Amino acid sequence: MIRTRLLMLGGLLALATSVPAQQARMTQWVERNPTGANDRIALGYAVPIPVDTPLPFDGFRSYAGLHARHQDLQATTPWVHGEVVGTTLAGRDIWAYRLGDADLETVDGLPEPAMLTNGGIHAREWQSPEVVTGILELLATHPEDDHFYDYLRENLNVIVIPTLNIDGFLQTQRYPARNYLNTDPSNPDTSPRDGRMRRKNMRNADEDLLTTLDHLEGVDLNRNNAPFWNTNPERSSSDSRSLVHHGASPASEPETRALDAAAGLGPVEELRLYTDVHSFSQVHFWARNANNRLTGQTEAVLSLFSNHHRSFVGKNYLFSNRASVPVSQGIGSTDEYFTHTYQVPSWTLEVEPTGGQAFHAPSPGCGADYGGEANNCHDGFILPESEITRVREQLAQSFAAVYYRQAGPPAVLEAKVFDPESEAVVFEAAWDPTDTRQRERYLNQLQALQLGRAYTLWVAYSKPMRWREGGAIVPFPGQLESSLFVSTGLRVGDNNLTVETSDPEWRDRAGPAPGGYLRYRDDAVVIGFTLPRDEVNSGQVVGSTEAQWAHLTADMVRMLLDGNPATAAYWRAGAWSGYENSAGEEGDTGDVDRTLSVQLTDQDLLPPFLAEPGLASAWADPSRDGEGFIIEMLADQRAVLYWFTYDDAGSQDWYIATGQVTGNRILFPELLRLNGGVFGPAFDPGKVTREVVGSASFTWSGCDEGKLVWRVGQRLGRQSVLRLTR
Repeated sequence: MIRTRLLMLGGLLALATSVPAQQARMTQWVERNPTGANDRIALGYAVPIPVDTPLPFDGFRSYAGLHARHQDLQATTPWVHGEVVGTTLAGRDIWAYRLGDADLETVDGLPEPAMLTNGGIHAREWQSPEVVTGILELLATHPEDDHFYDYLRENLNVIVIPTLNIDGFLQTQRYPARNYLNTDPSNPDTSPRDGRMRRKNMRNADEDLLTTLDHLEGVDLNRNNAPFWNTNPERSSSDSRSLVHHGASPASEPETRALDAAAGLGPVEELRLYTDVHSFSQVHFWARNANNRLTGQTEAVLSLFSNHHRSFVGKNYLFSNRASVPVSQGIGSTDEYFTHTYQVPSWTLEVEPTGGQAFHAPSPGCGADYGGEANNCHDGFILPESEITRVREQLAQSFAAVYYRQAGPPAVLEAKVFDPESEAVVFEAAWDPTDTRQRERYLNQLQALQLGRAYTLWVAYSKPMRWREGGAIVPFPGQLESSLFVSTGLRVGDNNLTVETSDPEWRDRAGPAPGGYLRYRDDAVVIGFTLPRDEVNSGQVVGSTEAQWAHLTADMVRMLLDGNPATAAYWRAGAWSGYENSAGEEGDTGDVDRTLSVQLTDQDLLPPFLAEPGLASAWADPSRDGEGFIIEMLADQRAVLYWFTYDDAGSQDWYIATGQVTGNRILFPELLRLNGGVFGPAFDPGKVTREVVGSASFTWSGCDEGKLVWRVGQRLGRQSVLRLTR
């Protein structure tokens, strides 16, 4: 499929050539036209009229209703943060909304990736503001799930502009059933203009539909962009009357500049995706530059979007392959600007209905896709009210799918090996962030892994990895069953060992490893394994032997693991950076993670050390003067922690916690800071408050030493502790 705006859409490719003057004819869209009156155009279904309501319904909201909805969600949820990014020609504020938490950091303290989705650039395309508002509504109102949507909200900065061309949009809603025929300079008989069919902004046009001298004026905001502004006379025009008038210069229009300002909310260096939502023809249009890696990633994004959306109702959104998309050519559209300026996957989404294209057969196209009469194919801009709820809600979910992908490739964050009988940890590893782009590897092996002994492997990742329906793991919508694979193995040098494994079990409940997930449901998997004493293993494991893990899986949308978690993957110059294969080579595909090593043995070992009452003691990290811990061991495998430390200003601080003893660990899920008390007789217990500041856990290798890991806010720390008292 070649990227062309179809002539059958009645003027979308309007040329600036003049035609003989004809009498302008005011026409009206109606449901039926039994008399065949030439001032009526029958839809075959009810003419949608915008309603002043903020809440979604089976119909179209007015601009006032949509704006009220956005503002209400900003006021009533923690996930919507509005900002005025410009004003229209008429002085109306253009709002962009950041969707997600407020801190612009992931849960690991890394910069949040940014996505930008624009709506309402062409006034008559009412589907567009509804779809973009649907994205806002989905992310703002979806219930907390400790899974997909919480992950998006806590780790992404999704920027949306529901309506860019506000002046033009309001003009279409003032006259929701009326427009002119016989006035378009290129297609007077078939291309209705102004009123309901206004496409452009309102430059040099007033709001009175009856003043005909200016009703063709305005600038097509999707022809007003660098780098291909005014380079294609067949697709844009210097004639201000043309449907595709490109304006006086690139970004001459305040709405165009507002869109670029919204990209700055990312900020721009964190931008990873751009979409301009239009209607209609049910396709993706995209632009290419000379960056082949960007081309490949754009195709991957579009394929994911299309496959995901097809899983709902079979609506097929097609796109051209790279061979059909010319390199570094264009018409002045916004997707070209974002492709070339910011080098992110960028495209124009043309919402349904189809345009009657052969590749959409047997759909007849335009309003006829819904049983309409299609007397004028511009009825495709007038979606039946009965369809908009489905379109809005399902497209919002497909956008969420590509946001999840562009959040970044999955990476192993933690791995633990347990003795299944006691749940004692015998090996643990983690990748801890040290700055915005780097992680540091932590390894702690408490006992070698013994040939012939059963173990439990728990691996946690940087994002939720599996989708569920009815509680069962299923492929993500649009993905194949083969996307659910997990493989893990060990090798000594270049020789693979025999590893007998159980089926993987993904964790969807809160709690410590191995029973729970790390941060989000299904971000951790458990695999039982044994290294049998067979000929292969006995020949490779002699005494204490170092082996290398080989672990591979994919996330919900089949992005493979980052082969080296030490470099946190991010987007730069049109491709992934820090996304490596197992050989350390940077690319866009990922590979097996071979970064963790483990000690094996062919000797018979004693059972691992288990936490015992004798751990009740005072403990300290010798490198941290004045800081220490007191642990009390209670009945029923319970414990109490008193942690004496410092606050950020260097003053004394302390935490208390109760925890659970399990295996060789003591887990304290809630560290409490107490405030409000005063020294002496003025103490009032009613003023004491308890604040949860984080969590802590101790793993003991013996009676006299152990490891502490703590999380306070988004900070993470690891310390070695030694016994002070007996």
